[in-house]
Amino acid sequence: MKFFILFQVFFNFREGDLLFQDCDCGAICEAIEDVTQLKDKRRFSHMAMVIDDSGTLKVIEANTKGVKIVPLDSFLYRYTKAGKPKIVVGRWKEDYEYWIPKAIEYARLKLDLRYDYAFVPNNDAYYCSELIYEAFKFANLNEAVFPEVRMTFKKYRSKEFHPEFVRYYKKQRKKIPQGKLGTNPAQVSRIPYITLHYLYE
Repeated sequence: MKFFILFQVFFNFREGDLLFQDCDCGAICEAIEDVTQLKDKRRFSHMAMVIDDSGTLKVIEANTKGVKIVPLDSFLYRYTKAGKPKIVVGRWKEDYEYWIPKAIEYARLKLDLRYDYAFVPNNDAYYCSELIYEAFKFANLNEAVFPEVRMTFKKYRSKEFHPEFVRYYKKQRKKIPQGKLGTNPAQVSRIPYITLHYLYE
């Protein structure tokens, strides 16, 4: 892909880079961004990690098809703004790069496990930031690299549940896991161990 080649020249991706994505996947992505945005207004609904797969940089992610390895260009150009990928890259600071090989090892072990539609821990399924959280926890000898937070499914600065999540969990016939420990891409993007590179602003 011509645009991908140009973008590769513009930014040199490395194994271990975390990719934070602003998705245009419909109401549920908008809902995720609505309930997880913080003061700086940055909105992410998905994240993944760059890996070296037999000499080619690819991406490992937990998407709705499960834990998968996908081509880097396919991931980058899944959603764009003015022709540029709607992503922010988190690059590990040098002192913490030693976590990367073990984190990738863990993520690979989870390939083809199902997607965690319920967004709850310990169920042999993974949502996007949960996979990254667990991978780097494994790499850090079972010590969390970034903290879990109390998940909210309520509108930003509101006491009301986001209507999309009301519909989402009603369809699953499950209770909204308000207040349960978990992660989200916006929160992960704020960990102090990475430097952010803003590519689509």
